[in-house]
Formats: sequence, structure tokens, C-alpha cells
Amino acid sequence: MSFSFRLEDYPRYLERVGDATYLDVTRRTDPARVERVWDNLRTVVTSYGAPWIVQLWTKDAAGALGRGSNVLKRLRDAGTTLTAHLTVTGLGGTSWEPLAPSTPFHGMEELIALLGGPDHIKWRYDPVIPTVHRLDVFRGLAEQAARLGITRCVLNFLVPPGRYKRVDARLSKTLQGWSEGMPGYDASWRAQTAAEIVEASNAFGLSVSVCAESAGLAGQVKDLRPAVCGDHTWFVDLSGRDPGRARTSGSRKGCGCAAYFDVGMYGQWRHCHQCLYCYAG
Repeated sequence: MSFSFRLEDYPRYLERVGDATYLDVTRRTDPARVERVWDNLRTVVTSYGAPWIVQLWTKDAAGALGRGSNVLKRLRDAGTTLTAHLTVTGLGGTSWEPLAPSTPFHGMEELIALLGGPDHIKWRYDPVIPTVHRLDVFRGLAEQAARLGITRCVLNFLVPPGRYKRVDARLSKTLQGWSEGMPGYDASWRAQTAAEIVEASNAFGLSVSVCAESAGLAGQVKDLRPAVCGDHTWFVDLSGRDPGRARTSGSRKGCGCAAYFDVGMYGQWRHCHQCLYCYAG
């Protein structure tokens, strides 16, 4: 799998998936900030037609719609099913997410209307940061999500020290204990924190799943499900048709996503929200 968009890779993807075409916009950078990913999406659609699924990944619903609403509307009208993952942590506008919106869920009503309803959207509480996460903040966000009609939450924990050099360099200056490996914030802490989040979510009718990096928690915490962010079954339910599932190993260990084609590219950190924990820069 290439880590940067290349149109020449798409025919081989088509051979693998058949009619189960699923494009991500994008796991690699935020389409609210980087216009080029929308150009890439238009290029794929112009060359190969409208796909079965287009899934938006963003921290800024209003910003993403400002850049891409026209192409999303055209795809919807052409029969593409649209879904979205909206990341809201309560840290927008702080030093952790300096260019992300400071108003949680800003623009969500418009995004819900364009996509076809709140059942097309998953809220991501990602990442949970040791010493920074607060359960009361999560509860407030969960209440807002529930009022919007959202019923799915995806949870993910900050990747531990030693995985990404650029993240380590940023967080060693910001997060006390990072250079020492964050002692005390281990698997036991993650399981306890996940259990608290699930319990808080239940009060607002939110089901909670956990993403690939923390997938093992799903077997330890009651009512916590393994996340399948690009969920083939979900796509079938929303679209009303099943083109068959292509074989896939997911994007990394623990990932159960359907086979996708990403129209983004890494290396855009300075042009994006400049989140301190971002590993995609």
C-alpha cells in the first residue's frame, strides 16, 4: 500500500475490490485544511466514476464542507454513500490542537444533512492523552454528540513513547513523563479509563468501540467493541446494497477495515492542524 496518493495505483485496487470501491478522504491529513486531497478525489471520480463509499475524516466539519461540499453533493447524487469520522477531543484551539476548531462539533448539523443523517457519522474521541484526558470533558462532549443524534463513538489511546520519532520530539517538551515512558499509564490505566468512558457513554446511548492500536482492550472491558472504522457491514446497511467484501489485512495489526483507497498523503503537518501528537506529519 502506497503512503501517498497515486492515481496509477487505482486500477490495481479495482482489480482487488470489484464493485466494493471505498475511498477515504483522508486518514493521512485533514481535508478541512489541505485542498489537494479534494483535487485527488475529483481526479479519481473523473477517471473511474463514482465509488460505492466515500468516507470523510476530519476534525473540522465546517472547514471540510467549505472545501468539499460541492464534490460530496455530486457524489451523493450519483449514488455514492457518504460517511464520516469526526474527531472531537475538547482540545481544539489549545496547544495540543492549535488550529483545530475550539467549538466542538462546529458545522455538524450541515454535515449530517449532507451525508443523509447522524447514522452516517462516527464521533472519534482520539487520542486519549495521559494526564490530559478528563472524564467530565468527555461527558460534556458525549452529551453534545447525543443531542446531534450520533450513536457511535470510536476510542483510541495515544501511541506510547518510542513508536514515532517526531511525536517523541514534540511530546518530550510538552508532556511530563513522556521521555521516561509515562510510568503509571500502562495497560491497566488504559483499561480502567476505557471502562469509565464506556460507562459514561452508556448514559447517552452511545456505543463505544476501540481502534486498532488499542484493539486488545475490547476483550477486557465490558461493552467495549473492536473498532472497524471502515465497516463493511455498516456501509452495506447505509447503502442498501452489498457488492461483496474484498480480502484485506487492514491498515495495521488489529485493523478490521474494509479494503480502501486513500486519496491523501502524509507529510502535511505544517499545513494541517499541527496537533502535537500527530504521527502522520
